[in-house]
Amino acid sequence: MGKRKDSAELARREQEEWQLGQDWARWLMAGNAPQPLPLYGIVLEQGETAYLQTAVHYARLYGGSGRYTSSGGFFLGSTGFVLGMMAANAAVNAGRKAAAKRDMQLMWRDLQEVQLIATNYRLMTHLPQRGWLSFYYNSVQEFYPAPAHWTITFGFQNAEPLQLGGLATPTLSVLTAWSVLGTDRWLTEPGIAPLLHAATSSQVAPGAVQGQIEGGGGQQNLPRIPGQD
Repeated sequence: MGKRKDSAELARREQEEWQLGQDWARWLMAGNAPQPLPLYGIVLEQGETAYLQTAVHYARLYGGSGRYTSSGGFFLGSTGFVLGMMAANAAVNAGRKAAAKRDMQLMWRDLQEVQLIATNYRLMTHLPQRGWLSFYYNSVQEFYPAPAHWTITFGFQNAEPLQLGGLATPTLSVLTAWSVLGTDRWLTEPGIAPLLHAATSSQVAPGAVQGQIEGGGGQQNLPRIPGQD
């Protein structure tokens, strides 16, 4: 019963976040810029504006060093004892060498949930052991948003690939496509095509069109920010 309830709650939240990604897509497609997000305690660069703050799943792609420590020793005793200890020591070293070789393979590492801030210049992630790390949009060489799979993968000029995931992925996919590719190319990114298609085909109630001013009120219908409800 509990698992079914948890699954239903997750499905509900995923649907809400997918709809939120569509809201952001409509807002940006209408020619609007993201609304500034007030930040306190974080010092940004001159001219930098925060757009989004949320929790994400974080991972980096790299191989291990392949280093390992071999064991040794000088064994005294009977011939059988010495040979047995030498064989055991060799087996230990062989196991360590094999483990080090496996560790050299490329794999997603450092998996954890972190706080993320998206600005007009960069993505910032906070790792407990390293503090705030910055990933600038102008350093991105590869960009693979996959909101249908709840992941976004970035390749950089001089850093290990970064993968982000979690419920905020639809919104973050739209925002980073707009930021990385620019206002003239982001709409052609195939990874966010499902979101864009859903955003343009959805029926929006009169008076609730994103980016327009409601009659008489002067209040814009702004897209909701994940985690800031």
